[in-house]
Amino acid sequence: MDNDLFEIQNQWQKAKGKLNPKTGAISELYSKIKEKEKSNYFFYYGTISILSLTLIGISLFFYYVAPVQETLSRIGVGLMILGLLIRIIIEIGSIHRAKSINHSDGALKTLENTYAFHSYRKMIHHVVAPTIIACYTIGFYMITPEFAKYIPLPYLILIDVSYVVVGIILFLVIRKGVRKEMRHLNELSQLREELVAE
Repeated sequence: MDNDLFEIQNQWQKAKGKLNPKTGAISELYSKIKEKEKSNYFFYYGTISILSLTLIGISLFFYYVAPVQETLSRIGVGLMILGLLIRIIIEIGSIHRAKSINHSDGALKTLENTYAFHSYRKMIHHVVAPTIIACYTIGFYMITPEFAKYIPLPYLILIDVSYVVVGIILFLVIRKGVRKEMRHLNELSQLREELVAE
């Protein structure tokens, strides 16, 4: 009886030794995945915060400081505000969609969901975001004719040129953030592929 117990313990230790390295590797993969996800959530929440502050600022400006009167200008303000609002909703949806990738669904299903989310974010960055920026820019320049009635021409030119300069700077900053997000999403896909292989 003692011999059987000793044999069972011996087999248990051997089996445990074989499982530990694999379990450790899986735990390490999960911690890397969590780290990448956390970084992406920070990016999404940061984007929502910046867009929300911009939306509030623009809304207050056009309501209290410079309420536009002409239809063309109102359409322009509407395009600017609507573009920001749509992008905020998209970012909130992205957070919800990212959090719905359930790790308990199984490695293969999680990997499929990760690929789908990656494609979704690529579409946002390559199609939706440029469309929103174009609408915002069109809206901005639709306000210019009404502003020309109240602002001297040199200042109006300065405002219009500044918009382009600030736009280029923001484009470079945003592009850096988008590249980082896409790199993290690629790394998440690779980590989840490793989990499937395990």
